[in-house]
Amino acid sequence: MSFFRRLLETREHLSEHDLRRGKRLLIADGACSMGMVTLQGGPFLPAFAIALGATNYEVGLLVTIAFASQFMQLAGLYLVRRFPYRRGLVVAAAGVARLLWLPIILIPVIFAARGVTFLMQWLVLATLVGAMAGPAWNSLLRDLVPPDEMGRVFSTRLMLGTLLALGLTLMGGYFVDFWGSRFPEASLYAYSILFAAGLVFGLVGVLSIYALPEPTMPPVSGEPLGRVLRSPLRDSNFRRLLSFIATWNFAVNMAGPFFIVYMLVRIGLSLSTVTALAVTSQATNILFLRIWGRLADRYSNKSVLAVSGPLFLIAVLAWTFTTMPERHMLTMPLLFGIHVLIGMSSAGTGVAAGNIGLKLSPQGEAPAYMTLYGLAGAVTGAMGPMVGGVLADFFAARQLAVQVAWSEPAEVFQVHALNLRSLDFLFLAAFLVGLYALRRLARVTEAGEVDDETIRRELLLEVFATVRSVSASTNVRLLVAGPLAALSRYTTSSRA
Repeated sequence: MSFFRRLLETREHLSEHDLRRGKRLLIADGACSMGMVTLQGGPFLPAFAIALGATNYEVGLLVTIAFASQFMQLAGLYLVRRFPYRRGLVVAAAGVARLLWLPIILIPVIFAARGVTFLMQWLVLATLVGAMAGPAWNSLLRDLVPPDEMGRVFSTRLMLGTLLALGLTLMGGYFVDFWGSRFPEASLYAYSILFAAGLVFGLVGVLSIYALPEPTMPPVSGEPLGRVLRSPLRDSNFRRLLSFIATWNFAVNMAGPFFIVYMLVRIGLSLSTVTALAVTSQATNILFLRIWGRLADRYSNKSVLAVSGPLFLIAVLAWTFTTMPERHMLTMPLLFGIHVLIGMSSAGTGVAAGNIGLKLSPQGEAPAYMTLYGLAGAVTGAMGPMVGGVLADFFAARQLAVQVAWSEPAEVFQVHALNLRSLDFLFLAAFLVGLYALRRLARVTEAGEVDDETIRRELLLEVFATVRSVSASTNVRLLVAGPLAALSRYTTSSRA
């Protein structure tokens, strides 16, 4: 009984000790949640689906399910307005959602015949229940973390989680390959073991949330839910933010789910090599999380997005050059560079994209604002993988090639100047949509902004300093600094 009383315990005012303890528990939950997501997602879930016989469209659906489930935040918002015990709601929803992974873990054991269909069904149930915790969780975060500390707290949370994910990804990839070589007739069991370990991390994260101190939730207005949800839409600046996040999520999720497919199927890499590249991205992510978080607190989240967003798009476009038309001598160096850029840029977008929504939400109205923010990204985030899957299958048998030829009396030399086929078209489309999203971001205003040219120059200098401090290799510095310098020149010229 004391367990349930603890879930309903709130305090009018939290002491400094409570706030410090809350931050530590938030960071612990972040690390555990990242461990869970790494083992139950990352490269392992799509690889598991492919091993079960999933198509490109079905791989895209794996991401669509997660975003489509965000509509359950409406139910979560209704619950938190009627039952203002946010920690209790989060623990209940997250705990049940994570336990619903048990049937997925058992697929290779007793449900192998149902394969992909069974996987999709239980993923839908798990994500629908888990999404209900969103409004209560966002409201609790808004009250536990001061606005001027969000960048530091959440970057630390992400950094420690990513550090754990780095080791888990590397070990998981080698474990799957090792298990498959030793027990080829039971290769799917390796994924069950990883998913079960992910469940353990998830349940430990729930215990961390259970231990959080909870300030008493401000009184909820008696306005109907529909009117409450319309309130953020009357905020013109927040509408512009919704436009950005919707377009950005569409671009990112149209391409992102197919990076693993591209490496496993198109390039033909082993899962251990794929996870080694993922670790490269995660290690770079860790190096830059603190710097992006510090800069977001010092200046603005928008400024961080204005620099990290273009870097991510450069990485997306670079995928089209990894095959010309097949794997070539520069494929692996390019993949390494792409993963470095993805790690660097996703650190910035990960810290800033969530924080900017919380920061622009008025005190006491975070549940409604963040519910709409989540739904805006969920609608297009769900559409992105579906559209991506359809485009991937459509372009699978199509090709656009430009060749440069030199002929002599004895022979003819031909070089591929451009070769796009299959997923290459998808990455190009995502790059173009992402550029449009950044134009929408430019219209958002946020407190703490300074002149764009000044803030971008300072951000670039910070990034250059980090690169110089972690790499004694001129080649690695140039690999990272080149796109940054090009971005700086482009920004300066476009403002001239």
